[in-house]
Amino acid sequence: MNNFNLYAKILQKSIVIILGVMSCAIIAGCDKPKAASSRSAVRIAYDYNNFIYRVEFDLTAVSHKEMGRQYAQAIIETLPQFERFVDATLLATLKETNMTFGQILEKANALKDGIPKEYLDEIEGMGLTFSDPNDEVGNGRLSPNKIFVAVILSDLTESAACSGSAVFGEGSATGKTIVARNNDWTPNEEMDNWNALFIFHNAEKSIVGTGSIGELFPTNVFNRRHVFAASLDSWPAKEPALPWQGTHFPTIDMRYAIENCQTLAETEQFLATGKYAVGSVTLLADAETAHVLEYDTSRQDGERGRIRTGTSELVQGESWRKPNAIACVNSFLLPESFGNHFNDPHNKLRFDNFQKLLGASLSQGKVGLEQMRAIMGYTSWDGCSTTSGAIFRLGVDTGKEKDNATFQSIVIRLDTFEAWIAYSPHGKRWPYTPVYYKILDGDPFGK
Repeated sequence: MNNFNLYAKILQKSIVIILGVMSCAIIAGCDKPKAASSRSAVRIAYDYNNFIYRVEFDLTAVSHKEMGRQYAQAIIETLPQFERFVDATLLATLKETNMTFGQILEKANALKDGIPKEYLDEIEGMGLTFSDPNDEVGNGRLSPNKIFVAVILSDLTESAACSGSAVFGEGSATGKTIVARNNDWTPNEEMDNWNALFIFHNAEKSIVGTGSIGELFPTNVFNRRHVFAASLDSWPAKEPALPWQGTHFPTIDMRYAIENCQTLAETEQFLATGKYAVGSVTLLADAETAHVLEYDTSRQDGERGRIRTGTSELVQGESWRKPNAIACVNSFLLPESFGNHFNDPHNKLRFDNFQKLLGASLSQGKVGLEQMRAIMGYTSWDGCSTTSGAIFRLGVDTGKEKDNATFQSIVIRLDTFEAWIAYSPHGKRWPYTPVYYKILDGDPFGK
């Protein structure tokens, strides 16, 4: 295993531990999720009907640094145990991986030059609240360096699995794009306590995203111009590993693109020409169409980011003949890509099921919201991606390995911004039908 993939594995494991421990803290601290905190720039409120935190940031009157400071304060009010549990998790991670905090900090700092100043200011603002002067891991407190590592760790690993699909144009019952994405992580039955709908109010830069409370860079985001992006992992085992120094990270650049780009084409151009040390697959859409950006680090510099459409030629042995629909899993499908599709059952099987399900729906007419929720909520015959190609995964233990579980499943009507979400199955076994909750009724950008 090369150093890059070893490091990716370490980070992936550590963030799962962090989120799991923090979410358990809610249960330990109170019977119900705390209704949270309200400040001039940050408001966190729990929606008891839809089981999600609504996190709103107002960047129209305060600096990014002040927003970060208030965000950290609101997190502490919502979850008083945050510092102690994150610090304990960092300590456990260091022991398990035989690394020092300095080594992990060095890795995170390698990405610093590629992070826009306003985002670094947000993290620095969080460090004004998490301000312990000591970087000693295990003391129950968080220093600015520790919170920086925790934020960067989550952004390095949060797109650990996942899938996505979209219908548009003649394939959509609305005539406009319906986009969907499943976030799949290592199972943790308490993680629903951290589901979050993020709304960044910032004039023309306003965006909405979904993820877990405590994040700054959601993996599913859209803007008021109806441009949507969702990042998925697709890391090739490249030897030698690409250096981190001087590179950007896809989820951080994705937030920047959705905040600043005016069109889908501009967003695609920005992300396709970025310099990244990791491979990724990004589902991109607007109200009229949807594409997939495959960023393959095994290819030559300048040829790594390529756009896949519903009519693109695919790798030998695979095809997609649905011009008004698209789907993606954790693999590259364009010709001359790194071969991580056929040699990974959870990729090939899930993509086959997207083919069958979307094909069957399109053969009967246009695909509507109900059909998209059924496709993204498809658990196949056992709920396991590696044996049956489940799209909504139940975290099944196959005896050889434990499959990831779908942490969130999101379906969005991009022309109206109506959005539905389903949560982790919590150890349920097949047969299981996810329940989708409507978390947005329409335009979320008005204040």
